[in-house]
Amino acid sequence: MTETVSSGVAAPRASPARDFDGLYKALFDFYPREALQLLCGVKLDGVTVVLEGPTEIPRQRSRQCDRVYQLQYDDGAPSEVLHVEVQVKRTEDFEERMVSYWAGLAQKYRRSSHRIQQVVLWPLGGGYPGRFIRDQARLDYLPVDVPRDLDPGSLLATPLAPLALWSPNAPDDVVEQVADRIADVGTLEEKLVLVELGTLVGGSLAAQVLEALGRRGMNDVLEQTEPGREIARRNREQGLERGHVDGMRAALRARYGDFADLDDLARRLAERDHDGNIARIVAGASLAELRS
Repeated sequence: MTETVSSGVAAPRASPARDFDGLYKALFDFYPREALQLLCGVKLDGVTVVLEGPTEIPRQRSRQCDRVYQLQYDDGAPSEVLHVEVQVKRTEDFEERMVSYWAGLAQKYRRSSHRIQQVVLWPLGGGYPGRFIRDQARLDYLPVDVPRDLDPGSLLATPLAPLALWSPNAPDDVVEQVADRIADVGTLEEKLVLVELGTLVGGSLAAQVLEALGRRGMNDVLEQTEPGREIARRNREQGLERGHVDGMRAALRARYGDFADLDDLARRLAERDHDGNIARIVAGASLAELRS
């Protein structure tokens, strides 16, 4: 059976994508088969998948669907138009926008040969239930609560592994499995997207992911990500601070010998005014003066 994905759109570089919307779009561009199957529940046997160009909403040119695919069936059944939207949190007008997106798609694709299906991915959960009713209008779409609806085991077996970090049912070794998957992907652009996505989980899990990737020799990749650059900056600052304390301790010991509060005094003098206090020591200030 045919399982192909065709597109004239180049996969984006990872550097500008630091939010859920941009990173999820990158996942669909890099791994369309896995994303459609695991995130949207699409069965790809006997299906040719075509990524459509941006679909604009009439009179609202700034609004575009996140991703639109045509699923063309080998058995001649009507094509399915699949609209995928990524939404981090509820907004008052979100479901009205979904209606607008549907209307734009309905104007573009003929009823006789196309069916329209909409999927909304909620990376943090807590989304709308998937049925919008107002007056005589009704819209049904598929909501996917990523942390609770997706199987972490299935995610961890694919490059979409970082999404398992949000699951309350993730295995104890989820960080190690995520790091293994990121290390295994082929291109630098893919690695950067997955690292950025993995660190969006925040807190101790994000730090553990970065540490696990460092143990796998990926520091050169981490240095090209925002979290990696922030860690490197902090390490440099901490290294400079340690160097100042060590230098102050050596100056105090050379001038006054060992004494009880040597380490504490060295730290306090380095933090207050490193260069100025070094000058005071050289000038012969007493320990009482330095302590005051």
